[in-house]
Amino acid sequence: MNQSLGWLDLVVFPIFLTWFIGLILVLFRKDIEIQWKISFIFLFVVYMVVFGKEWANGLDRLEANPGWEIRSWIYSIGKLTFYFLFLIWPITMIRMFYSVSREWVSRTASLLITITVIFWFFFWLYYQFQLEVDKFFDTRFLEFFQ
Repeated sequence: MNQSLGWLDLVVFPIFLTWFIGLILVLFRKDIEIQWKISFIFLFVVYMVVFGKEWANGLDRLEANPGWEIRSWIYSIGKLTFYFLFLIWPITMIRMFYSVSREWVSRTASLLITITVIFWFFFWLYYQFQLEVDKFFDTRFLEFFQ
């Protein structure tokens, strides 16, 4: 497996897969106007064009070695979550300052704090049991796909 791939390259395929499922679900909603549905499809297609090579490479890697690719997704999603939280916190705090709704501020703060605490708890667990977790993903997890 090519170890030189960046974590972002590894998560393009699962992100597009999730996005496609979400797009299909949104298209079946009757209360969303047609111009929004067309816009959603357009955005999906534009990003597919932009990240088409990475998507195709991800599909090829998944077909060649599904266990290793899914293992890579799991590790990369953790990094993606870390950077997402790092980016979303300051933006959300600025949005909270300008928000008129106390209820929105309270819900958003509660949700973000909960997500962050859960993430850091799992990060701490991984850090405490890193050797065991890595051994599991490098042996038993990969054996499951053979």
